[in-house]
Amino acid sequence: MVFALMALLVASMMIAALLRTTAMSHRQLKRDEFRLQASLLADAGCDRALILLKAKPDLTTEEWTVPAEQLSPERTASVRLSVTTDTAQPTRRMVSAIAEYPSGHPDRVRVTHSRPVP
Repeated sequence: MVFALMALLVASMMIAALLRTTAMSHRQLKRDEFRLQASLLADAGCDRALILLKAKPDLTTEEWTVPAEQLSPERTASVRLSVTTDTAQPTRRMVSAIAEYPSGHPDRVRVTHSRPVP
């Protein structure tokens, strides 16, 4: 009887460790997904800023909200676009995009990308 209880205890501890590892792996995978999506949104934000600059050369900032229908269910994103002067070369401008995905989620990820204006 004692051996059976010991075996059950050891098996329970192993199962608990496996469940904990699986949960941690799932959380890491979700963070990686959020980071990749935020990076793609930041790239798209830079592209959007460059396109907007052609139509509106005096653009300095813009807030872009991406609805859940364009992403994944119940997950929206926000991208802040800005156009500034390049500190290294004052005659050149830079576009920056700060993407936050998913908006309002406790594990949201924020990624910033910048590009020079051609």
